[in-house]
Amino acid sequence: MRGFRLGSVWGVPVRIDVSLLLALPVLGWWIQRGVSVRTWIDVLTAISPHTVAYSSISTGVTPWLIGVTVFFGFSASLFVHKLARVWVARRNGIEVRYVLLWIFGGLSQFDYESSYFDHETKIALAGLIASAFLTGFFTAILWALPGTTPVFVAEVGLLAMFNGVVLLVNLLPIFPFDGALLLRSLLVRVRSPQTATRTVSLLGQVVVIGILFYAAVVLGNVLLGLVAVFFYFSTVSEHQLVANQLFLAGMPVSEFVREKEDCIPAKTPVEEFFADEQPNLDEEGNYPVCNTEGKPVGVLTTSSIQLWQGRARLPSTTTVGKLATEDFVSVSPDENASDVYLFLRERTKYVLVSYPDSVAVLTKPDFLTMLETRQQIAGVRPMSWP
Repeated sequence: MRGFRLGSVWGVPVRIDVSLLLALPVLGWWIQRGVSVRTWIDVLTAISPHTVAYSSISTGVTPWLIGVTVFFGFSASLFVHKLARVWVARRNGIEVRYVLLWIFGGLSQFDYESSYFDHETKIALAGLIASAFLTGFFTAILWALPGTTPVFVAEVGLLAMFNGVVLLVNLLPIFPFDGALLLRSLLVRVRSPQTATRTVSLLGQVVVIGILFYAAVVLGNVLLGLVAVFFYFSTVSEHQLVANQLFLAGMPVSEFVREKEDCIPAKTPVEEFFADEQPNLDEEGNYPVCNTEGKPVGVLTTSSIQLWQGRARLPSTTTVGKLATEDFVSVSPDENASDVYLFLRERTKYVLVSYPDSVAVLTKPDFLTMLETRQQIAGVRPMSWP
């Protein structure tokens, strides 16, 4: 999973993507350069009781101080928005897999196998109410500030307007915005979750294409166009995620196992393994590696063997345990296939399915091939990997 973990709230992992940290210097530069911040300041002056001259906040370290304050204030606002959704979900028994903060806002991944769709209306409204509250909160502070503090007025004013923009944008029927969740929650009452998701996804794609056309042709804004492209794929991905996760619900991962392997002891020298197995290094191969107790500890790949052969400094006594990747998740044969799907989608490159005397290695391409085959057999349109 991208980003790094900050901690957890109510047992839900909270992660932050490096893209959000990159936004901090960009925000300070944006305020200093005044490329478009002048427009925001003009709007602030027009809608508030204060008059802020851009020249009063554009010199020295002031732009960077404003940038830092707005960055952390807005990041905290996004976090509060996501926590509101998580809180409602948890109160209704919905599992939340993680919360991710990044440059385009926040993401929270819910478990669609549970009774999620019975409570999606409340979850979506919680996000909208949180943004409305934050907008009102910062607006109230803005009105209470004296006009002789232009820096504070600019900071609080920008936070009020940014949260207001978040509120308006979240009304759009584009996944993962609250507007799309709210619309889907209404359609689910008369259609299946798969059909409702597909309908909202298609509507979102049309809206995004309209935004992309407006950004490129009317405004000539490349950045807005790139953001629109991202959200186009985001709304497509939501359809794929829901369809695949609901299709896999109740299936054990054992149904996706094609081959089982004898687990290689971690202390086996690579040369000995190479002599015994004689793997074809021109083809991708993955071999489970276990400790002395038979517990999986990694995956030995043909690419790692090739790298070992090309590095003359490594001794010939190097064991497979030293070359094995630890990027894996170990599961039992009766593990829910939907969970394995999410593991491979978000968390790891390999899933090791442990049997009493053998281990099966599942990769993303392997799992995807089996998934598409089963969907075709069931008469379901195959969903490509999100």
